[in-house]
Amino acid sequence: MNRLVLCITILLVSFVSNAQFKEVSVPGHPDKAVLMTDKTLNPSGVYHQAFIHGQKFDEAIFGETVYDLQTYNAMQQRMFVYPDETIGTTWMLGYEVGIWGDRGTGYNYFDGMEWDPYPTVRLETESTGWPCYAPLGSNGEVVCAFYFEDPYWSLVFNRREQKGEGAWVEFYLSGPTEMGIAWPAIITNGENNNTIHLLAVTVGGEYMGQNGALLYSRSLDGGETWDIEHHFFEELGPDHLTRVPGDGYSWADPRGDTLAFCVGFRTEDGYIMKSYDNGITWQKSIVYDSPYSPYPGGSTPTYGAGDITQSIALDNQGMAHVTFGRMKYYYNNLGNLFYFPATEGLIYWNENMDMLDSTIVSSYTLDKLINNGNLIGWVIPYNGDSTLIGWGSYYVSLTSWPQINIDEQERIFVLYSATAAGYDNGSKNFRHIFGNSSNDGGNTWNGIKDFCTDINYLFAECNYPAMSPTFINNTIHFYFETDPEPGLHVWTNEHNPTTNEFVYMPVEIPFLTGEQEYITHENNSDGVCLNYPNPFNNYTHIEFKSKKAEIIQLNIYNSEGKQIRSTQYNCQKGQNRIKLKRDQLTQGLYFYTIIQNYKIFNGKFIIY
Repeated sequence: MNRLVLCITILLVSFVSNAQFKEVSVPGHPDKAVLMTDKTLNPSGVYHQAFIHGQKFDEAIFGETVYDLQTYNAMQQRMFVYPDETIGTTWMLGYEVGIWGDRGTGYNYFDGMEWDPYPTVRLETESTGWPCYAPLGSNGEVVCAFYFEDPYWSLVFNRREQKGEGAWVEFYLSGPTEMGIAWPAIITNGENNNTIHLLAVTVGGEYMGQNGALLYSRSLDGGETWDIEHHFFEELGPDHLTRVPGDGYSWADPRGDTLAFCVGFRTEDGYIMKSYDNGITWQKSIVYDSPYSPYPGGSTPTYGAGDITQSIALDNQGMAHVTFGRMKYYYNNLGNLFYFPATEGLIYWNENMDMLDSTIVSSYTLDKLINNGNLIGWVIPYNGDSTLIGWGSYYVSLTSWPQINIDEQERIFVLYSATAAGYDNGSKNFRHIFGNSSNDGGNTWNGIKDFCTDINYLFAECNYPAMSPTFINNTIHFYFETDPEPGLHVWTNEHNPTTNEFVYMPVEIPFLTGEQEYITHENNSDGVCLNYPNPFNNYTHIEFKSKKAEIIQLNIYNSEGKQIRSTQYNCQKGQNRIKLKRDQLTQGLYFYTIIQNYKIFNGKFIIY
């Protein structure tokens, strides 16, 4: 069974969390500040040299890469599902470890029946970075990334009139005079989606008083000409933000001529910018009011803010809805920035809500966010325990990279990546993709779902969700990257390079909204209890419930994810116990799964 079929099968019978868990304490999360590496991003992406190791998953869906850094901050639009059920996707692709001379856009297309073979070479003629994707014309598509055009960074576009077929046509956009631009974000709207809206930041020196200024450009003819080129937002200038880093902004899917994007949400303010005339004029609103924006220098107390991973959506009335990860920071007297990697909390805000500040986005509690209705994501307990043993470093919080979209019925859908309690490799917890939804415009939320509980993700770091803004067939469509190791190779160098894969996962809306019943993990249903004793030397007991007499299967895996034992057992209705003997198992960490009545339950044990 391929991963897509298995994911959907397990997803239809798995419900892993609900809104009753609102953990305001974080047991096992060491509250320790770490010096933050300056996010002066490296456009070239050239890092250390190493050797590839580790197993390759054999259930790839539509693409793979060794270059595992998909974004520094927010996820731009990387995927679009069309009304005819075809799909275009893009991602960061690269195989030449260390040099990354082949780095560029990975592209794949789903024709409604099957995916094309996943690519092994980039889309562009030049080495590029961090793409974004949008529909263009009556049935076409466009991709934008950035590349080095000596001596400046510039943007490269690829478009074609028929999505999924035909030759790509490249065209380019350079920055202002003697200034580079990079990290583009695009959306399209207008008749036949022929208007391109572009955001990019300056690279290579100070521009308008900022070493990283956000610029807006617009093309009404699919990129042939630009009637607005490199517009500088004074209201986002150095009097407000010290700089705008790459990927520090996100577009909302347009509603007619109403446009919106969010920007900031790190140590300084978080804003939304809206235009009601298709990009001619703009209005700024403050979402998060930082006490240090722009940062004046010197020391600060610890304060609550954002982790710069952010997303925005417009509802049918044009009202903006924003979500971002929570983070805690302080500056020392030398101006060095420290952050607290154990910080959690996915924050939600809309234009009917009061402005947020560092009191509500607290440095010591989630209570104020909960009481305000702003908390929609957190670290989900596993069997009642939210303890974490470690996590990969991305310079973001434990709940990050949100995607938010709103359908025509005004239902809100949010996806994000979060560190998953109970899923680890013995030294670090893996991340999973989680989701939440609201049926009433953000007033109440339906509860958090974990999309990565089946056996395929027992040893998988699941990151960077990318969601289509369309809801074809009453379904949310998204993909994410899977890595066999927590953390990154590129940038943070936490592990040797491995092959990462991209999983497309369509999920029916009723599963998220609670309008359709699925088998759940309730106390009176089938389910695995914790094994005891644990750790053990000679044997351990695994207890579980069953609604009927049936045959279950117990699989044992070593710490590398290799299956080393598989046994079937006859169980009775009610409580059951399996005595698992050590036999030939050596000391170390092991994982087990019980397959019971088409459901999969996971656990782990240690032999000393």
